[in-house]
Amino acid sequence: MKNWNQQEVEILKSKGGVIALANPYDNLVTTGVEPWPPAEVVQKLYQSRQTRAFSEEEKEKLQKFNGYYSDFQSIHSEDAITWSVFGTIARAQIEKRNKFISELFQTLDLESEAVESSEIYLWRRIPHPDNLVPSGPEIDFGILTNDTLVLGEAKWKSSLGAAQGKNKDKNQIQLRVEFLQKYAPKLYPGVHNFVVLSVGLNNDVTENYTGKTVKCISTTWGAICCLQSHPHHDELQRYLAWKIKNTKNG
Repeated sequence: MKNWNQQEVEILKSKGGVIALANPYDNLVTTGVEPWPPAEVVQKLYQSRQTRAFSEEEKEKLQKFNGYYSDFQSIHSEDAITWSVFGTIARAQIEKRNKFISELFQTLDLESEAVESSEIYLWRRIPHPDNLVPSGPEIDFGILTNDTLVLGEAKWKSSLGAAQGKNKDKNQIQLRVEFLQKYAPKLYPGVHNFVVLSVGLNNDVTENYTGKTVKCISTTWGAICCLQSHPHHDELQRYLAWKIKNTKNG
């Protein structure tokens, strides 16, 4: 099979017809990121529980790169596109990162000061809003500027996680909103814009929420990959089209 750059890559299919890449790095945009692989990517190369979805013959091929199968190898991996979009810009020069964030904020109708300093990070945990233990929600991507904090939730085929929190009565968005409401104003004294941003295939991830201190926004991968300020804009559009084309429906 050819990837988004018309390079040959080895693929396999699960019993249900979902494509997996033999090499997990073949599922990622890596342009401009050196040295490779970065710590964020290695963090996500844990052993998958979905190995049973493949035949014994396919398993052997899937495991030849790592010695085991990782979810990063699946064409449906939301982590793969999260890295490809936000991981690559996180590693870009600060001027390019600031420009991308400014354009993103404009697209989302966020009123923010000029972005002079910024950070984009992936897969970091926040203190749990119910009991402040360290194993709180994992933030797929975070964006921090001098006056704005965005906690990002990335989806591809999966739905919003429910039955979460201490009493299993909250969803992923609620936990992030509660953290921002309860603790973020003190933890980030210079910030006055607090946002939960959900990104998915369709613009339907985030439930409607209106609050005085937190804004919830839902957008699509297509909208973000269209942003001209991303240094890999052209490649991201090809990558997204390739991923959509090869995603199994149903």
